Amino acid sequence: MTNITNTFEQKRIDNLNWSSGSKLPKSIQDKVQTKPKIPLFYLHNESINNYEDDIYFVNSDETLSFVAPYELMKRDPDCSEVVVAAEPSERDISLTYTDVLPKQGVRIDRQHIIYDSDYLNQIIVYTMSRASKEMWGIWRLNVCEKGMFSSCPLLWEGGAKPLSVVSADKRNDPKDRPILPCVLPIRQQLYQQWAEHYDHASASLMRSITDMIYRYDFGIVGCYYNDTWDEYSSEAEQIANRLIQGDADSADEVLAMMTAVYDVSFGAGYTRIPMDVAERIYGLWLNHKSNANK
Repeated sequence: MTNITNTFEQKRIDNLNWSSGSKLPKSIQDKVQTKPKIPLFYLHNESINNYEDDIYFVNSDETLSFVAPYELMKRDPDCSEVVVAAEPSERDISLTYTDVLPKQGVRIDRQHIIYDSDYLNQIIVYTMSRASKEMWGIWRLNVCEKGMFSSCPLLWEGGAKPLSVVSADKRNDPKDRPILPCVLPIRQQLYQQWAEHYDHASASLMRSITDMIYRYDFGIVGCYYNDTWDEYSSEAEQIANRLIQGDADSADEVLAMMTAVYDVSFGAGYTRIPMDVAERIYGLWLNHKSNANK
């Protein structure tokens, strides 16, 4: 899409209502549907001049804790099963919206009739829906268009994917959950503190272990949906130090180390650590050792 500047000023429009209807003749609509489809989220264009449009992500009837129109996750190149944070650019950070109100549109991009008409353009948006039990979770919405975007639905009420959308995925499986934008500042701050006290390799291991605990959300507080990435960072630091000082030859040994740490913090037997987490942290430890030996 059109690259204006490194940053892009936020802008919101209130009280937007979905106005696009089916392209089928009304006589056919009456036969095939009793009620028009309503989008949970959609794109809306606002003309700036004869050449440019601003593109807005529009909310429906809930208050969204965030809207992030950029990629939040990527796969670790050394361990494809591990999701790591995609570090946002300055422009990405400027486009992170919080507390998006019902019927509110937030500006996420701009398109130009000359510069964007001949290219395949893509918009990726992450948000969290609490509209219903079925919709609850982190959504990654991906839409592509050859040329200019027009107003279009991103996700129908009930979770159905519109035909115009490439993918609409709910990221509720812990192994696929992204690191949410609201916790990135504290995540970076703690990494810097660990790097200054230990070294960058140890800090990376501590951050990765905290990421795993945060995404699997097996502790007492429930850190993922409460925006508390650092809730178990102290335990992650202790686990990393035990691995570095004592090594571990299996996921079972990692589980024993983690259990010992949590028993001291919260009481014996109070926290049940999933074996899946121990296996993935063991993988992180093997990757740390491999890189340390290079």
